[in-house]
Amino acid sequence: MNELTKPQIGVADGQVKFENVDQFKKDFEQILNRHSNFIVTEETLRGATKSRADLRNAAKESAAWRSKVKTELLKPFEDVSEIVIDYEKKAKDAADDIDKDVKVFDEIEKQKRRDGLNEWLVQRADELDISPDIEINDKWFNKGNFNGTRPKFAFVEEHLEPQLDLLVKAKAQRATDTIAIRNYAENKSFDPEGYIHSLDYKSLAEIMLDIDNDVVKRDKRLEAARAVAEMTAEKERQQHTAEVTVADKVVDTETGEVIAEAPRQVHTPPIVDVQASPMPAQTATVNEPRFTRLLYVTGTVEDLQAVATFMNANEIEFRGES
Repeated sequence: MNELTKPQIGVADGQVKFENVDQFKKDFEQILNRHSNFIVTEETLRGATKSRADLRNAAKESAAWRSKVKTELLKPFEDVSEIVIDYEKKAKDAADDIDKDVKVFDEIEKQKRRDGLNEWLVQRADELDISPDIEINDKWFNKGNFNGTRPKFAFVEEHLEPQLDLLVKAKAQRATDTIAIRNYAENKSFDPEGYIHSLDYKSLAEIMLDIDNDVVKRDKRLEAARAVAEMTAEKERQQHTAEVTVADKVVDTETGEVIAEAPRQVHTPPIVDVQASPMPAQTATVNEPRFTRLLYVTGTVEDLQAVATFMNANEIEFRGES
């Protein structure tokens, strides 16, 4: 194999330069041309192994030279680099110490801008008659967005007014939804206030559905109450049907059990003008004892009227329950 020409290191005008680079390329290309496209056969096997060795040796020799030159060139730099890194660290530590004090004053100024923004928001929200509840981004408080402590017009137009406009529209929508809920709930005979408070976390459509569902629940409760009342009335009617009064006691005719004492009433007999309206012969005397009995009467309207006429004619006091 031909010996490779190594580039030579030189310095010109304070810069490292390499000479003989073109000769290095020429020598390497000759080696590549001589051993490339080699057809290996049984007859050329010996020459093929030699060509393989020459190529590998050329690459190895070039790599060894490159590594050696790199080490020689960087050695002075490595020595200086350690010194430089040490001073860089000292400078950074000193800057960090100053930065701690600077940040205290930066935060004070930032708080002044934050207070200025809050003051502007309260004033603007009062003009719009809304609550100044907008989302605040901490990145807003850099100096470029403020004239002193007052937010700049461009910043206001880009970041604040769009959010305030949404709050104005939300307030108007809530007022409209409140009227709709109030009318709908009162039309269904419900107190609307609870439903109106639900606007904090529900849509108008959801609240309307809640009212409809409550109407269904109320109707079911009323239906159940009516059914219970009807069952109770029927039970009482059946109970009275099986009762009879014996010796001032209400007795169950099916079991013979005394259910209750019959009510006692004291009646004052009417004053009768004998000459104007003589009493029938069967009318009881004033001093004769009077009794109260529980009597159930069943019949047509005409039947009931006939009974009432009879009792009135005989001055028998009575009262009716339907």
